[in-house]
Amino acid sequence: MNSKIILSFITIMLSAAPFVSTAQSWDDDDEFYIPSRQGLEFGVNIGVYKAHQNSTVFYNGAGWYELGDNLATLYTIEERLFLGNTEDQINNALNLGGGNFWIPYDSSPLLLPYDPGLMMGLKMLYFWNPESALVMSLDAVNLNAAGPWTLETDLLPGQGQGSTDIRVYGIFGKERRMLGTFGYRTAAYIVDAASWIFELGGTATGVQVKRNFIMVEDNSYDLITFYNGNGQFSGATSNLTSVGFGLYGVIGLEAMFEEGGNLEANFRVSRDKIKLGSYEENLWNFAVYVTWLIPPHIGDFVRASF
Repeated sequence: MNSKIILSFITIMLSAAPFVSTAQSWDDDDEFYIPSRQGLEFGVNIGVYKAHQNSTVFYNGAGWYELGDNLATLYTIEERLFLGNTEDQINNALNLGGGNFWIPYDSSPLLLPYDPGLMMGLKMLYFWNPESALVMSLDAVNLNAAGPWTLETDLLPGQGQGSTDIRVYGIFGKERRMLGTFGYRTAAYIVDAASWIFELGGTATGVQVKRNFIMVEDNSYDLITFYNGNGQFSGATSNLTSVGFGLYGVIGLEAMFEEGGNLEANFRVSRDKIKLGSYEENLWNFAVYVTWLIPPHIGDFVRASF
């Protein structure tokens, strides 16, 4: 998957090349003009975020971690199935007709894969010359993780009594991340209207656990819940959010336009401390995104257009 992210970044770079090549303005001495740049600029980020899958151990159904919540608990798959249900009720939900069932010790995988998430956010830059700036950004991304878990049952008489049937169901995790970065940016101009950009700095990653649940036939069972008795369940009393800090680096390409603002294509790698309940680990995460830097005088430009 990392190779796919890098390939996507290269594709974005190549897509920007025609704009760069048409904007060259070389003089007779083979030198080029670097535009003046000073003060605050603002931009909009949009791209794809790929999270390291190690943190999905939190969602694997083994119930190894504490939530830090006053009431809600992270249950194992087996605990949750029997929470508020008798064996006969589960048997009926599985449509076994009286057959036995059990959950193997290794019924679910240790790790689940994260789907790439859509990342969107805002960026602020303070330039004191065309090459140097302080950069701050805040991005949000929703992540989904999914994988299989298995349940074994005795086959009914007439269907191979004495042998077992393996049923495969889904286990899912949903979380939200807020990605804050603050760093230093420098540039290496290629031509007057294009430059390589490099960033280094620190990160603050807020992780909110939204949901962890399993599917059995057409029924869903939340693994993060509080049992009130009498078949009644409620969710967590806290927002299940933790914040960890880390470091990041960015390499990108910026193309500059006279009236439409600048466009950046960026590849970011970060080493973040990811926290989900009592789970905590430093992990590598990646993002490929574009940034549209809003023209500083966009109000004057819009008024002039009319």
